[in-house]
Amino acid sequence: MADKTAESGGGILGDLNVDYAAHESVLEKAVSADGTLIAYERFGDTGPAVVVVGAGLNDRAMFTPLATAMSERFRVFNYDRRGRGESGNGDPDQWTIQLEIDDLRAVLQAVGEPCHVFANCTGGVIALLAAAGGAPMVKLALYEPPYWSETATAEQVAKLKQLIAEDRREEVVTIFARDVVGFIKDENIEHFKSHPAWQAFESMAPSTYYDAMISKDHLDIPYEEIRKITVPTLLMRGDDGIKEIHDACARIAEEIPRGELLTREGFDHLFDQKAWAPTLMEYFES
Repeated sequence: MADKTAESGGGILGDLNVDYAAHESVLEKAVSADGTLIAYERFGDTGPAVVVVGAGLNDRAMFTPLATAMSERFRVFNYDRRGRGESGNGDPDQWTIQLEIDDLRAVLQAVGEPCHVFANCTGGVIALLAAAGGAPMVKLALYEPPYWSETATAEQVAKLKQLIAEDRREEVVTIFARDVVGFIKDENIEHFKSHPAWQAFESMAPSTYYDAMISKDHLDIPYEEIRKITVPTLLMRGDDGIKEIHDACARIAEEIPRGELLTREGFDHLFDQKAWAPTLMEYFES
């Protein structure tokens, strides 16, 4: 993953300098299959429904810029994946990716109508499997699901679990961001610790275990499952980033019966919300 600093003006961190946690709204909660409460908020009062699924170290507040931009023409349902924000954590020892699929399905059910779905990075792994299982979606859009990228090791996952149990959150975030997903480098750690989002990252530290497990066990393309997807699906990628992920996006678009690939120049693996929002709106309205 390319290392993009807060001052770059693009990507999730660039937006967070001014937008993170700036939105106030009324939360609602859906009940997932295992009883975990999943918190979500709505932006916008009219238009088709869109559900947003975050990635590692993403809570719903981090998608305030995207949800705000899209709320002019859509009702955007922005939720905290389990272990983040106002959602429950469940039992980490019982975690499977099916539980996260159930969480998404619970939000879709709470909305009460077929929705468009946008998912970022590891959220795309969850959304693809949900679509393959028949979750009620109109269209699906994904930004660089990390298939074929470097997987987390059993040792990294075990270390994260140990540090989470000891509540050593700064170390958890550092190991996850630096070693598991390559979000930061040694020379940038202190800089990122001073960023407005770092406190939020630490609050989400327990959830890094879930995304590390996705990285460890779910980064091979699930060909049999994705060939069952019947809804139009857009794979979005930048031209500057990890070749393996880019190649996987192209392959997935080929394998999904109604798949489509879109590449834009000047973007890397960090999703630039304000730049991509018009693309998402155009796709969901077409």
